[in-house]
Amino acid sequence: MKTVSQFAAAVLAVVVICAAGMAQAAQPEPIRIYVDEYAEGQVMSHVAKTVIESEYDVPVELKTVAVGPAFLGVASDERSLFLVAWLPRTHGDYMDRVGDQVDNLGELFDGARLGWAVPAYVPKDQLASIDDMKKPEVVDKLGGRIQGISAGAGLMQVSKETIDAYDLDDDYRLITASSAAMTAALKRAIDNKEWIVVTAWSPHWMWKRFDLRYLDDPKGELGAREHVDAIASQGLAESEPEVHAMLKRMHYSLEQIDTMLLNAEQTSYEQAAQTFIDEHPDVIAEWTGQDESQASTQ
Repeated sequence: MKTVSQFAAAVLAVVVICAAGMAQAAQPEPIRIYVDEYAEGQVMSHVAKTVIESEYDVPVELKTVAVGPAFLGVASDERSLFLVAWLPRTHGDYMDRVGDQVDNLGELFDGARLGWAVPAYVPKDQLASIDDMKKPEVVDKLGGRIQGISAGAGLMQVSKETIDAYDLDDDYRLITASSAAMTAALKRAIDNKEWIVVTAWSPHWMWKRFDLRYLDDPKGELGAREHVDAIASQGLAESEPEVHAMLKRMHYSLEQIDTMLLNAEQTSYEQAAQTFIDEHPDVIAEWTGQDESQASTQ
């Protein structure tokens, strides 16, 4: 027969197991942040993950996908985000498909830009605009190549339309690669003082690392200045109202983004995000509403 102490121990064990189960059951489902290969999306997603987990005790998972699946994922999920919706042009087609199924939380930063870029040492009198790329001597210098990024990126779709608009189809191939491969190709060309055209965007750390310039786009195919918005599942406002409110207050300056991207290139996305959080407590307080609560008590 069991002694009283053995019985008590058994009861205690059951209580502990039940309590652990209840605690696990009470743990909220993670918020999923879809992340594409844009560097600014990577680092902003890591910032959001850290702030949400530390300030609201809500788990967050990052899921790397192409842009199209990111928009579709937010539209179909109950608890998800995508923090790099380039509007109105670059991701406009995706937004048109799911706009009535997602919650646009507003602008994360303004002044984003797409374009084709060349190293500054490429003579402007020979190659200043996309129109100049039709010159036989320029085609030869560039090897008939435009260095692109991943096939699913909005910039690649816009670049294909640009090639058609400028009648460059017969002379150039748009090279598909990762963003890292694009910047590696750019660095190799610069090290050897070779000509190269890359699909580019701002913000990006390469503008701080290399001396580059955008080619003029007289037809306006690559678009004008854009803003980058955050989109969320429509159910997030109800399931996580505090997180939802924080995300609507989240905003960056271009200088902050550029600095984070340079730090990320030298360290990692995680480290660059943590450095931003450590160095900008006032910004985090504004996002989380702590500055308002502090002001009301004074």
